[in-house]
Amino acid sequence: MVARTSICLRRLAGGRRSGIVGFSRFLANPRVTVEALLDGWGAELSQGCAGRHILAIQDTSEINFTTTRERSRGLGEIGKGSGRGVLLHAMLGLDAETGGILGLAAGRVWTRDGRVTVPHRHRPLSEKESQRWLSTAEAAKTVLREAQMVTEISDREGDIYEKWARDCRSRAFTS
Repeated sequence: MVARTSICLRRLAGGRRSGIVGFSRFLANPRVTVEALLDGWGAELSQGCAGRHILAIQDTSEINFTTTRERSRGLGEIGKGSGRGVLLHAMLGLDAETGGILGLAAGRVWTRDGRVTVPHRHRPLSEKESQRWLSTAEAAKTVLREAQMVTEISDREGDIYEKWARDCRSRAFTS
């Protein structure tokens, strides 16, 4: 997909019927799930981060599909509710010294089922989308455990109290 800059199966397969059939069989296989694909993200990064200072950068992307509400095919609301698509929250590992991309550490892909009616402040963290900032960092710990040092970087959306409170509780402070 990266080399051919396409997600069209016909283009990925180079126009060959055998390639198209192979991709289709892969995607139709019941063992090929979003969860299984995400579990494999950190394998290469885990090996490549040993002894390095890693920049662990996380953010959310909205993947917009041009469609109508009637033909949404399981897509959810994105943006301000005007678009339909999926949400991807990923943590990317970079070598702090060289800036080289080492791979994906952890992440999550989801669709919204609809509008939430309970006000944000009345819901526990486990029922908020902002939980992704904590769960992604937690999932990345095992992938990045061999790193010499990890610097986690998020945008201002990831600056939530629960994240800082958990980080402080997990460290042993001495005076």
